[in-house]
Amino acid sequence: MIKLLLVVALLGAPSFAEKTKTARPALATPPAMEGCDASDLKFLIGKTLDETMTARARDSSGATSVRIIRPGQMVSMDYVVERLNIEVDAAGKILSARCG
Repeated sequence: MIKLLLVVALLGAPSFAEKTKTARPALATPPAMEGCDASDLKFLIGKTLDETMTARARDSSGATSVRIIRPGQMVSMDYVVERLNIEVDAAGKILSARCG
């Protein structure tokens, strides 16, 4: 019973901001994330992946590293802002390119 009264009292009490007439400061907008941008890599789809194409994709996206994902390959779920992931089929044709 005492716990119930305490909860009711806390819920009905004004917040510190209301008591002091202060508002929370506005959150600053985060800086633009630097790293990989795969939005312009549609030209890769369907092409055969080789060292030249990998370097071109890395340079075009601004990525610092490239991970090539082959069929059936296990990959970690970690997100790395600076990494470009290129997914290929069994023949080495590029299926997708995305950052992370």
